[in-house]
Amino acid sequence: MSITKLGKIIGDWNHIDDKLIQKVSNLFGLKNCINRLDTQNPNEVRVLQIDSLEHHDAEYMFMVNKIVVHLTDWEPGHFYCYGKDLHTGWTAGEVYSYNWYDTPHASANAGDNPRIILELTGTTTPESKEFLARLKRFDKYHLELKENSW
Repeated sequence: MSITKLGKIIGDWNHIDDKLIQKVSNLFGLKNCINRLDTQNPNEVRVLQIDSLEHHDAEYMFMVNKIVVHLTDWEPGHFYCYGKDLHTGWTAGEVYSYNWYDTPHASANAGDNPRIILELTGTTTPESKEFLARLKRFDKYHLELKENSW
């Protein structure tokens, strides 16, 4: 499969605002992180492309990571294509990553409701490696808890 599930962040996805987006972004500890809230409305299509992120951190291009956090549940008609694989069936809070440098991807919304994701693009740090390792190990992170959400 061209996309890798990293785990799930448990949170209240019914009230998406800048504070929530920043809170989620901070968890990953990516350097020079760009947060992009992507809402795809019904009848919208994003054609097959390969990202060109070399400009993000030219010196450490091999350490640039792209992470996708689904903020809405999958509905019939929502899909992504990563390489030859179709990605469907996700739930809000699921976290995925893919090799942005060599994986063509596309998306479409043929459903009735908007599909919302948070895309995080940044350079991997020791903190991001630790968070991702814990997320993979425990599979879930509870966003609403304060001290130890594992």
